Amino acid sequence: MASASSYTVRPATEADAAQINAIVNHEIGVSVNNFNYGPRSEADGLLWLKSTLAGYPVLVAVTTVDGKEVIGGYASLGSFRQKDGYRFTAEYSLYIHQEHRRRGLGRTLLRDLLVEAKARGFHAIIGSISEGNEASLRLAAEFGFRVVGTMKENGFKFDRWIDNTFVELLL
Repeated sequence: MASASSYTVRPATEADAAQINAIVNHEIGVSVNNFNYGPRSEADGLLWLKSTLAGYPVLVAVTTVDGKEVIGGYASLGSFRQKDGYRFTAEYSLYIHQEHRRRGLGRTLLRDLLVEAKARGFHAIIGSISEGNEASLRLAAEFGFRVVGTMKENGFKFDRWIDNTFVELLL
């Protein structure tokens, strides 16, 4: 099994949209880590990437498989709230491709994303972690995020109500 050292983290480009979208669509289909019910189209995935890159970083962890660059995971920042007073706060997302987990990619991507967030002048980073995702809670704690609250049954997927724990890091 490859380790995180066999991956390179770089800013995402529009050419990465299809692979990022495939990672997201897998999570939509099998987990409560994304509350969409149906897959995101390639056009919508590209639109999301373009609009995010217009104001926030998106990082990808890439490796080479059979001579082709493969994205093992990505991390991004996005708007926390769309009001002027929240412009120094961002919400992070972090997804690892199911075949590239347990290699340290989440740690590497989150570390680099936080460096980028600080360089861009963000002050607070927020995360929303769905119930049952203990690995993401542990990772956030490793980086100094603190739990600021759990919203009970605020998401609904797979015919059940889901709690979400919010974490925060001040840079």
